[in-house]
This record gives sequence, C-alpha cells and structure tokens, in this order.
Amino acid sequence: MSSFTKTQRHALKFHGEGGKYFVIWLVNIFLSIITLGIYSAWAKVRTYRYFYGNTELSGDRFDYHARPLQILIGRIIAFVGIVIFYICSMASETLTMLIVAVFVLLLPWIIVRSWRFNAIMSSYRGVRFNYICRLGRAYWIFLGFPLVCFIGLILAFGVARFLASGLTEFILALVFFIPAFITFNGVSTALSYDLYVNNLFFGDAAFKGEMKKGAFVKMAFKSALIVVPVLLIAGAILGKMIYSIALMSAFGGAEEAASMMILSHYGSIILVYVLMLFGSMVAAAWLIVAHRNYVANQTTLNNGAIRLYSSMKFTSYLGLLFTNALIVIFSLGIASPFAHVRHARYVLETLEVEGDLDSLTVHAHSEHAPGAVTEELVQALDINVGF
Repeated sequence: MSSFTKTQRHALKFHGEGGKYFVIWLVNIFLSIITLGIYSAWAKVRTYRYFYGNTELSGDRFDYHARPLQILIGRIIAFVGIVIFYICSMASETLTMLIVAVFVLLLPWIIVRSWRFNAIMSSYRGVRFNYICRLGRAYWIFLGFPLVCFIGLILAFGVARFLASGLTEFILALVFFIPAFITFNGVSTALSYDLYVNNLFFGDAAFKGEMKKGAFVKMAFKSALIVVPVLLIAGAILGKMIYSIALMSAFGGAEEAASMMILSHYGSIILVYVLMLFGSMVAAAWLIVAHRNYVANQTTLNNGAIRLYSSMKFTSYLGLLFTNALIVIFSLGIASPFAHVRHARYVLETLEVEGDLDSLTVHAHSEHAPGAVTEELVQALDINVGF
C-alpha cells in the first residue's frame, strides 16, 4: 500500500487537439511529398515535439530535443543500408544470409542504442532522461534466451515424434507446445520490461521496478484464453467445409470441387476472418492494458520517492481502439490525426505520479545521445521494441 496521500498524486494532462494536430499532419505530408521525403525528418521532430510539448505534469511540460538534420542523416544511412541489402539479396543468396546473420547479431545493440537515443532526447523540467544498459544482458534477453528455448522445443519435439505419431503427436503439440510458447512469450516480455525499466534514468535518478516473470506468464495465458471462444466459433462455422475438403483430399477428390466448395462458403470465410480480427484486437487490448498497469504500478524513481500509477481500463481502451478504427476506416485515413490525439489523451491521462515532485533532487547528466541511425532502423523495419 502506498504511503503517499491523495494530494501528492499528480495526474498527467494532455493539451493536444485533433484540429491543431490535423494541420501539422497535413503540412508534414505535403512537404514530405514535394521534397521527395527529405522533409520527413523535420515532420517527425515536429510531431514528437507537439505530443511532448502538450503533455503536462504538475504544471510543467515535456520536451523533445532531437534535431531534424540528425534524424535525416540517420534516416539516409538506414535507407542506404536497406537498399544495399535488397541489391545483395538479388545478387547472391549466400551474401543475403550473411547480411541477415550480421543484422541479427547486431539487433540487441540496435535496440539498446534506440532506447538510449529516445531517452536522452526527452526531458522534463530541463532534466534529460538517460538509458544505461550492459550490452551482455541485452544479448542474453534478445538472442541467448530465445535461442536456448528454441533448441529446447526442437529437442522436445524430436522426443515427442519418436514416442508418438499421428493423432497422439497432434495432441502432445496442443498440451505441451502451445502452453510452452505462451510461457516463453510471458517470460520474454518480463525480461524485456526489466531490461528497459531498470536501466532508465531521469538525470542521475534511477527508475526501479520488480518485473515478476510469473505475473507476465499469467497475463499471457489470460490473453490467449480470450481467443479460445473465437477459435471455437470459427471452427463451428467452417467445420463442415474443412471436413468435406479433407475427405476429398483423402479420396482423391477433384481440385475443382474443393474450389467450388470454398467459393460456396465465401461468406462464412469472411465472417471467420472478421471474428479472428476482432478476437485478436480484444486479446491485444487486454494485454496492453494489463502490461501497462502492472509495469507502471511496479515502477519507482529515486529509491521509491516517486511512484507511478496507471488506471487504464480494458473496456474503455477497447472502445477507444474500436472507435478509432472506425474513424480511420470511414474517413479513408484522413481523420487519423484525431484518432492519434484521442489515443494519446487516454493513455497519458490514465497515468499518475505519486510523490513530491517539487522536492525531488536530481542532477542533470552531460552525456550525448548516439546517432539516430539505430532509431531510424528500428522505425524503418518496424521492430516493436517501444514501451
């Protein structure tokens, strides 16, 4: 139970407006097009500064300090690297595999450098954040641990195939490999959050948070269970069609007949696709809310002097995602700035900070951010490592 009183809890406020951001978004797109993408670096900085600058905590706002030219240089280098990779992929398969192997080996370093860049480029009350991490720990979490788990699963699968076959093998896969994969996902997520939170600083004050693996595993299983009813409904809808196609395949049925059967159930296939999409959205929304609330409520700053508190609700967040999706779809993407602002407002205004911020004593660091190349690689390749 927190020892802080209610008067010491500070809610974040977001002052951004959909209309104002729409103008920024529109200008960014127009200038990026006419400059053949060169202005996109300025567009990114302008967008970040808008969202940071409109986020208020206890009367003060956040700042974003990256320079557009810095982003542009990083973006050009990342783009040239990707182009070289595609050229090499067409020239030699061996060279392609070598480049991929090198990239995978560099991935933990890229992620850590990206986190460090974004931290140092962010500030509050004139004090910049920082991220200092032992690279060996990052390599274990992003490469070593997944590799060990993968080898373990392969060995277990080999044993299962040796001991069983056919239906028994399928049942073993259901009762062992699916839970094992969910458990791996939960543990891996816990390790990633631990790596991020416990190496993050505000000035010289360290963030701390106990990320229990068991809690993340439970969240992973609960999220997976949300999808189970959807899978059962989908199976009931398509069961007859799948059974008929399987019989045709077993007895050498004509491909034309199978194709006609699929076409005759086209409506059912579309319905199942929509159901699966909705089920995935629900499960993802639940997991996002569970992760955010748990991580925030476990996180402290400056030896517990400051605590975070998140109060996101699953139903309200799911409703936000659903209405935002409708806004973007029916406006053909034109109203996406309004959806972005609605999302930012909800996520920020469900986060509070407990503690006396005015008496918090921290010292600003003088460290410089790494180049923006790794950040742009993360963005360009859509590597989902942001928290």
